[in-house]
Amino acid sequence: MTLSTRRPVSRVPTQVPAENGANGRRNSVVLGPKDRLVGQLYIEGDLQVSGTVEGTLEATGDIEIAGAGKVNGAVTAYNRLVVGSDASLIGGEVRVARLTVEDGATFTGRVSMGAHKAEVVSEPAPEVVATPEPAAQPEPVTPQDWGLSTPKRKKK
Repeated sequence: MTLSTRRPVSRVPTQVPAENGANGRRNSVVLGPKDRLVGQLYIEGDLQVSGTVEGTLEATGDIEIAGAGKVNGAVTAYNRLVVGSDASLIGGEVRVARLTVEDGATFTGRVSMGAHKAEVVSEPAPEVVATPEPAAQPEPVTPQDWGLSTPKRKKK
């Protein structure tokens, strides 16, 4: 699980194994009814939200907004998103492979559906800058160049 304030530059998800560890289940994270998240959350696996989220959610598996869960922000589920009957999802861009909105749920937002492809943001190529020519060696300046006369030296 990664908690951060900004989205990583490139997003290439690691494969989530169908069987993970001794419990025989893949990674799953639950935000309970008393939990509150402000910011961005990226999960390698499934996410269940029963609390309150203000920000961005992204999971490589399923996202379920359950119970009285409330999400205000963008949501990306690489597999499916379920908005439960007492839950609400408001605002933001929703990107999912499959979407289920149960009767009684509140849903407001824009939806993009289809198989999710990893988003790779390439950094711009560095700008090529020509190597400057070496500067010419400066000529020494004499007082005569400035219209000044040099003081005469006394002979000994």
